[in-house]
Amino acid sequence: MIEARRRAYLEAMGFDVWVARVATRSAEQPVSQSGLLVVGPGQGSTLLVCASAAETAGKFAADLTRALGGDPAWAWPDRDGSGGDSLGLEAAIGARLITRVFIFGADTARWLFVGAVPEVVGSATVTTLDGLGELAVRGAAKRALWRRLQDPLRGGAVPDAA
Repeated sequence: MIEARRRAYLEAMGFDVWVARVATRSAEQPVSQSGLLVVGPGQGSTLLVCASAAETAGKFAADLTRALGGDPAWAWPDRDGSGGDSLGLEAAIGARLITRVFIFGADTARWLFVGAVPEVVGSATVTTLDGLGELAVRGAAKRALWRRLQDPLRGGAVPDAA
């Protein structure tokens, strides 16, 4: 039986008919670049993406890791291809069961995406923040970061039920 006729019979009998739509990518949708990431150790569901491996060794990065809890993993762009086990962002999210990604710095976001940064990639919410260097020295940037981390709709902490 022709699919359109079959759907018409079902609809006439009062059945809800669900039809799968083919996903198409419009020009406005962000496209993930082929930029690969080096993903460091960490077992949590949070991925922190910064500009370089050196940034992960800073005092502010250590403080941020402690504040987030849950053993987040750090990642940085593999700009020269020397990472060996480098992954794309979507592959890293799938391999590590990541549910939230924080990208530090506009340059890092541009490395990963063409156009606007999507709110969700795979199973993870994506939040773009100021670079770690700026966050370490600007009080207003730190306050904005803290507000973003507390917002459960943007991948932040879920408030305790009282």
